[in-house]
Amino acid sequence: MTCKSYFNLLLPLLLLAAHAEAAKNDAPFMTCGKFIFTHSSGNKEQIRINGVKPKVQKITFLKKEGDWDNVKTHWIVAATKFQGDYKMDYVKQGGPGQLHAEIVRTSRSQIKISGDYDCVQP
Repeated sequence: MTCKSYFNLLLPLLLLAAHAEAAKNDAPFMTCGKFIFTHSSGNKEQIRINGVKPKVQKITFLKKEGDWDNVKTHWIVAATKFQGDYKMDYVKQGGPGQLHAEIVRTSRSQIKISGDYDCVQP
């Protein structure tokens, strides 16, 4: 076997090991229905939803900058169980937060599927 062949065999294993190590370092901080929210090393702005990095993330503080008890966040996340995206809006004002999730439709003739979830912290 050539060196290139070994590299082609080892690269997927190295990538898998790196992903597993990154997932191990992620700390779950919230669950909303079947959606599990994690972030790496306490960085609240670097979020993963069910292990997937959002395509779009917009954070709006409702009272003052850095006030995570009064926040509105919008995400668009690639779905893992079907081909498409989720559009999510999370609002927290003092008490527990609530997540509104909706499957992004590719045409207006598709059925609108959405749900609201109460969020809990483990």
